[in-house]
Amino acid sequence: MTRRLLVPFLALLLIVPSSPAWATRPASAVDFTLTDHHGNLFQLEQLRGKLVLLSFGYTYCPDICPTELAALSRVLNALGDKAQQVQGVFISLDPQRDTPGVLKNYLAYFHEDLIGLTGSGEAIRKVARQYQVRYRKHEQPDGSYSMDHSANLYIVDRQGRLSTVVPYGLPPEHVLRVVNAMLQTTEQE
Repeated sequence: MTRRLLVPFLALLLIVPSSPAWATRPASAVDFTLTDHHGNLFQLEQLRGKLVLLSFGYTYCPDICPTELAALSRVLNALGDKAQQVQGVFISLDPQRDTPGVLKNYLAYFHEDLIGLTGSGEAIRKVARQYQVRYRKHEQPDGSYSMDHSANLYIVDRQGRLSTVVPYGLPPEHVLRVVNAMLQTTEQE
């Protein structure tokens, strides 16, 4: 392999984890209270006993969010009966536009079991800080705006602890391997 090809190849090995259980673990709390897509108060602790696949984004997102939610839907569908042990959650970073009704309609395009969450601007900022999610409103001259945001997938274990952070861009097959490994580990305990 020539040096010209070797350097990018080695860089790729550093970026893409080889182990399906690869993780980074921010030292932040994961419990929070927001409003779900039915307008009810929702606490993460309600999902204790399930693996939670948690993503952040917004419904007006032109590319990353729909792509990631479609991938999350593929993972849930591929789990078959095991999907009952897993819950997908989408937290909006745009509470100004993403009301419970908007979230409900949006998530219906992806998977019927997804939970959408919103809240006040301060509540969303607090949860984003807990998960080390970066986001920023990017205003346009015409008054419209988009949201720049990080797009990792956070996996919360059955005890409510942040277990794994899957970097944006890894294929659904990787997420499926991680989830299956976590489900198998908890079955053996």
